[in-house]
Amino acid sequence: MDKKCAIILARVSTSVQDYEPQIEDLIKYAKSKGFTEHKIFNTKETGLADFKDKIGLNQLYEFINKNPKYDTVFATELSRFARRQSILHEIKEWFIKRKVQIYLKDTGYTLFDEYGKVTAAGEIMFTLYGYFAESEIKTKKERFSRSKRRLMEMGYSISGKTLFGYKRVEAENDKTTLVINEKDADIIRTIFGWYLHGIDSLRKQPSIKTIALECVKRGYPKYTHSKRNVNKLLKEEGYTGFKVTNNKRKNPNFESEERDEKYIITNSKIKYPAIISEDTFKAVQLILKENNSKVDKSSQHTTILAKLIKCYACGSHLNANYRKTGNLIRNTYRCSSRAKVKPCSNRQSFSMSMIDSAVWCLIKTDLKLLAEMIKNLNPDANLAELNDYKKQLELKKEEIEAEVVLITTSMKNLAPRRNIDIAEVMDSWEKKLSKLDKDMGKVEKELSNVQMSLSIKNEEMDNVYEVVSKNLVTIEKSKELLKKYINTFVESIEVVFHNPTYTIVKISFKIFSKPRINFLTNHSIKMDDAEIERFSYVLLDKSVTQNIKAVKTTKSVRFEKDNVVRVGQFKLPIGLLFEEIASDQLRRTPVLKEFKRLEFKKLNVY
Repeated sequence: MDKKCAIILARVSTSVQDYEPQIEDLIKYAKSKGFTEHKIFNTKETGLADFKDKIGLNQLYEFINKNPKYDTVFATELSRFARRQSILHEIKEWFIKRKVQIYLKDTGYTLFDEYGKVTAAGEIMFTLYGYFAESEIKTKKERFSRSKRRLMEMGYSISGKTLFGYKRVEAENDKTTLVINEKDADIIRTIFGWYLHGIDSLRKQPSIKTIALECVKRGYPKYTHSKRNVNKLLKEEGYTGFKVTNNKRKNPNFESEERDEKYIITNSKIKYPAIISEDTFKAVQLILKENNSKVDKSSQHTTILAKLIKCYACGSHLNANYRKTGNLIRNTYRCSSRAKVKPCSNRQSFSMSMIDSAVWCLIKTDLKLLAEMIKNLNPDANLAELNDYKKQLELKKEEIEAEVVLITTSMKNLAPRRNIDIAEVMDSWEKKLSKLDKDMGKVEKELSNVQMSLSIKNEEMDNVYEVVSKNLVTIEKSKELLKKYINTFVESIEVVFHNPTYTIVKISFKIFSKPRINFLTNHSIKMDDAEIERFSYVLLDKSVTQNIKAVKTTKSVRFEKDNVVRVGQFKLPIGLLFEEIASDQLRRTPVLKEFKRLEFKKLNVY
């Protein structure tokens, strides 16, 4: 008589658990069913693992394929296979296809009945057991999470890296807790004091970089030598005694389970031994916010090339620097890494109006493509929204006008009264009128933008080119519109060379022109070159500040010494590009054919 063969499957979730008791019970159960030959598979892995990561189960599949006489699997319960229903049903289909029987010891469940069929009742029971397996682990995880959150609120079992200023110790309840490292805590209090009151009488309100350098000089721990760490330290709410986390991590089940969220967000309240007072912390946060140049403190400035223009030396984005000296506006782009503890070598500043204008002038060379983009950026679906916005602006305009009338009428009718300082009242009304005048200017500017967008939307596609041509002036008066369109076209910008006389700008486009067929009046056909290509260079001659000259090319341009540029294998004086070249000279220098004059006009939006 042939011996009956079976597979014993045992699984535990962690390395500290022992699966031997499972194996002993399953062997005894298998023998009671007449199975005397056993192949044991045991594994230590989570029941929530993806199918591809289930080492034990994949080994079992491989073994059954090679040993078909092992057509029965014993397990204590369904969760030993997996705890996710999607994977359990995949396993079930695999076993049904190969006629492999399943015995679950704890419930007495079998996949096939005595006739070798999977009954409807059997399908329902399998689904129920799968639901219980998944629900049980979720309940355990939620219970564990609640317990962990409760402990953290009490100051125990705080996970992650130990915060600077504390050390981790064993508590009486076999849990870990944090205690203050007094030496580091004194440094934390010192740094907060420096930021509030200055390092010494000569350095009031020091920068974070200055504090990091001072920490280096005084031999403080290496953690404080980093500008980034000092910034984190000053923003660490835990030093006040409590903080609420807002941690976000990728959900490992997201790709395999569509119903799961992409990210898991945890909000836990954690108790720390207090190092500084809440008042001190709040005072520092106010100064940090005020000093943070990346915080949008007002709508006064819109940087047209924000996040587009990069430093040639380190690859960081250039930041906008808005300055006014007397009546002169000196807005520039500067490398954002120039103020780091290890600053970028690029110390140059680039005129904002010059670079912005050069990019826009290049885009303007293809008005047809610009018209297409405006049509795409303003689809008809948004027409109603724009009309609603227009009505809101018109109502706002009427409200401001009514308020102005009310104040001016009150000023005319104001008569001297006892106990009233007329000068003070008049001054207050004048301030209100000044503010209303500014508000009216903003509303009218926005209304003009909306009306321009509506006029473009309401025109047929054939007339868009004409509408854009008429409205270029309006576009060029709005930094918001310029930013919107430039960001649509441009991928990145780099100032590859800059000195007092010449500037070379490389522009990478994500939307660019294609050569167009032009039908001439004599019935001939001419192929026009693309005006905007994937990569373009704009060269500027600033020798006459009020009359900047510009040329463009799609060839790579490299500046060499003595005002010479290399274009491919050719070298030529950069000044030659901006001169009137006679036809015979043009033939002698064929590379000049690769350059086109660019009409340069400075934008007036600063």
